[in-house]
Amino acid sequence: MSKELLEFSVMVDEQFDMKFNWLEGAFGFILKVFGK
Repeated sequence: MSKELLEFSVMVDEQFDMKFNWLEGAFGFILKVFGK
């Protein structure tokens, strides 16, 4: 049970990291566009 829960939390963490990196990249791109 705890092993399945751990695998699930790792999967969620990876998805969250991907979304966060995408948001960070998009935000940086917007700053570049408005910065120039």
